Amino acid sequence: MKKMFGVMIAVVLLIFLVTFETTFEDEIKERFDQPPILSEIMDKDINDTEPLLDNKEESPVSEEMTLLLDEHEYFIGMTVQEVIDEFGEPDRKDLSAYGYEWWIYPLSKKTYMQIGVEKDQVVTVFLTGDIRGQAFSLGETYQALNEKLSFQERVDVSTSEGVFQFQLSSEDLRMRPLTELDGQWIQLYFDTFTGTLSSIRMMTNDVLLMQQPYSVTYRGTLPERPELSAEQWVAIEAGDARQIFDFTNIIRERHELEPFKWEEDVAGIAYLHSRDMSIHNYFSHTSPTYGELVDRFENGEVRFSLAGENIAAKYVDGVAAVEGWLNSEGHRINLLHEEFTHLGVGVYQDYYTQNFMTPRLF
Repeated sequence: MKKMFGVMIAVVLLIFLVTFETTFEDEIKERFDQPPILSEIMDKDINDTEPLLDNKEESPVSEEMTLLLDEHEYFIGMTVQEVIDEFGEPDRKDLSAYGYEWWIYPLSKKTYMQIGVEKDQVVTVFLTGDIRGQAFSLGETYQALNEKLSFQERVDVSTSEGVFQFQLSSEDLRMRPLTELDGQWIQLYFDTFTGTLSSIRMMTNDVLLMQQPYSVTYRGTLPERPELSAEQWVAIEAGDARQIFDFTNIIRERHELEPFKWEEDVAGIAYLHSRDMSIHNYFSHTSPTYGELVDRFENGEVRFSLAGENIAAKYVDGVAAVEGWLNSEGHRINLLHEEFTHLGVGVYQDYYTQNFMTPRLF
């Protein structure tokens, strides 16, 4: 795909995402714009607020996941050896930005698991696919789970380091409510277009407080994220990109679509756009230096007949960004586009870019 091409007709779907996860320092509201055609980009609205200082038909059951949820109390606290005894060695191990290491288990075309390991113990888990547990099932409706778990706008967390209260917005409640179950925190990601559970994230107090996925007020001391070297960030970014790719294909399988093929040249272009946005402090499909997506593809000598882009920023990690895209109509179109065949993903710290394309065959 390293050949220059001349004038061509291309439809480029440039999709704009403004979904920022909030922290105790700021709470950023979101607005989704409709996907423009070609270079017709719509403006974004980002409203900062002051810090808060006060106090369907179900799929077949996955045997692996059933064992996991029923017998191991949702994984948290399992030792590394227990994980290996139950599931074997992971396909790969990816460094995270929070001190733990992700063990990646793509158990089937529909079932995918990331186990976060730190100091020989499981501290967080991300699960999606054909999973059945004692309290809830992936694919179960929001209404049914809300009746069981009673999602709340304010969620209190108490530790030896202080008292913390998360404030969930109406969008948080609708898309990713938080609940405590059997002594561990569970974040539930919903597909708001189908009204069903898409994935779940389990975590300890420390992981939840370190990630701060919602606006938080507190008295005490919040856990600090580890200081990372440039080499560590390179490894984290590469792992995040592959996780986004893996999870995107799980979603496509869920909707009976062909999986994307990884495109390395396109991934490089996506990485450079994420890096450009972060370094130059902007959030747009249009780079002040490198122009529109079509310009970036041309500069990278990528031949295409159809191309599109999703961008995101300030999510806790890549799989959380995918859930955000899934719940925005324009970005969802790209994720589930039947004509796109290839995908490249580029991550720079907490900026995420997906570049979709269909190669030009002549």
